[in-house]
Amino acid sequence: MVTASMNLSTEKMSELAMAKDNKYTMLYFPFHGVVTALRAIMFMSGAEYEFTHPVEWSKEKALTPLGAMPVLYEETKSGEVLELCELTPIEFYFGQKYGYTGSNLWEENLIRMYHSSSQSVFDKLVTTVVRAPKENYEQMMEIFLTKIVPEWIEYHERALVKNGSNGHYVGNKLSLADIKTATIIENFIAISEDRLLSREKTPAIFAVYDELEKEPKYQLWKASSEWKAYDELNKKLFSF
Repeated sequence: MVTASMNLSTEKMSELAMAKDNKYTMLYFPFHGVVTALRAIMFMSGAEYEFTHPVEWSKEKALTPLGAMPVLYEETKSGEVLELCELTPIEFYFGQKYGYTGSNLWEENLIRMYHSSSQSVFDKLVTTVVRAPKENYEQMMEIFLTKIVPEWIEYHERALVKNGSNGHYVGNKLSLADIKTATIIENFIAISEDRLLSREKTPAIFAVYDELEKEPKYQLWKASSEWKAYDELNKKLFSF
């Protein structure tokens, strides 16, 4: 594991973090899991990065800030290493540095609002379905598909229509909220087929997916052997 530099002031950390040519290492399991959007953002940013995986997580866990992944290590040109963990803070940190959090304070917080809602519904998939005892799996999946996802669809379709059904939550520029929603749609379709989401039933939500799919850098990421390996293991372990 990478070791973070100690005894740096927050002022010094902020100064070091301003540089966009730092090198990043992200620690997470070798499947998509919860970091599908984050990996996409890191690839699309053009930053120099490496995805690493725990060798023995039970031992490595205690060495992380909060005993959880993902963990982002940022190595500066002068050799200092900054450390940040928890998914949403890392996503917004990267998003702010590389232009995925809007053009002003209000846009940034609108993006946070929509991102938070989509992250919340995905978290419920993990906590209520993936982690359910085997004997309760089908029951919890049905609750997720009949109660949780439809409510998310209702409000997000409405918000996206209000913005013109242009494939974006805020304005007409790709944001972290767009990337989050576009990447979880594939999971929802995998577990429900066209039962809930389709271009006919949810055109505004699907426009978000289609807009991201048209991005050349995102296309390169999805075509990579690395993305395919994460996707294969994700489907093997979780069926989506």
